[in-house]
Amino acid sequence: MAIVALTSARGAPGVTTTALAMAMLWPRPVVLVEADVAGSSSILAGYLRGTVPPDRGLVSLAVAHRRGVLDEKFYDQTIALIENRVRLVPGLVNAQQAASMDKLWSPLSIVLANLERTGTDVIVDAGRLGMRHGPMPLLRSADAVLMVTRTTLPAVSSARARVNVLREDLVELGQGDDTLAMLLIGEGQPYRAREIHSALGVPVLASMAWDQAASDSLSVGAPYGRRFAAAPLFRSTRVVIGAVHELIDRHRTRLAPAAESLMEEHTYG
Repeated sequence: MAIVALTSARGAPGVTTTALAMAMLWPRPVVLVEADVAGSSSILAGYLRGTVPPDRGLVSLAVAHRRGVLDEKFYDQTIALIENRVRLVPGLVNAQQAASMDKLWSPLSIVLANLERTGTDVIVDAGRLGMRHGPMPLLRSADAVLMVTRTTLPAVSSARARVNVLREDLVELGQGDDTLAMLLIGEGQPYRAREIHSALGVPVLASMAWDQAASDSLSVGAPYGRRFAAAPLFRSTRVVIGAVHELIDRHRTRLAPAAESLMEEHTYG
């Protein structure tokens, strides 16, 4: 495993909640990166309810990059969500800071990719696709790119307007369109996976359950109760994680022959 990036075609379909749920249940150590340039850390203000000061995160990483110490200072700009198993890189404090990210995204993608060597994976909350100063280099370097969408007609229509542009970008500048899949929020409300696949021409990876109570516990820190781990949201998250593993395995299997061919050319060239 390595980098999994989540994005959306329109606002508030559940990208941050899904990314956080995946990070909490991820089977290996994981870093969750809030790369949404819309401004403010949804996790600091929501799940953590403002109990952690916004003094670490992307802006400090941009400063570290300018000073040539991005690798060394990376973990200093993370906070522990679940001991050291799940760590968070908080996002921007406000949208005005987005322009300072342009020179950070590409070097940060290299740092994140290198975390796999230490047994750590990465989940990126990339926010809405197409935002100015957005984190496209992180999507291009990802082993899985999940476009998150509700299943309403307006949501599917927005996804259709964006997904082909994203697919072309991944083919030309990224790891290929086999990294791309749709992740549905609330399948059957009203459209099903088969219908959305037919409309978009992109595989549907899985569906997250529509679970308002558990979502509120992650998005605004609302109390849930003793059966938190058994909530439908988390049951579906486990299915999503398994499907992500399979997607990445297929992608890396495709890349393996090409990598071996390049090595042979280099050796015998």
